[in-house]
Amino acid sequence: MKKYRKLKNGGKAEELDSPINLIIKTKCPTKWIIEDLETGQRYKANGQTEVGKMFDLIYNKK
Repeated sequence: MKKYRKLKNGGKAEELDSPINLIIKTKCPTKWIIEDLETGQRYKANGQTEVGKMFDLIYNKK
């Protein structure tokens, strides 16, 4: 049975059984912002290259 997560906009997203890697390849990392559509958290790339330290929380929509 498929699992779904409720998104802030009222939609839903299918939850996978296992995590996957999302990779952004860019020459200009600080132009990127990512947003979690379930929690509303937004992160801006800071230019660091170490995994786990590449993004800073910039906004948390409630």
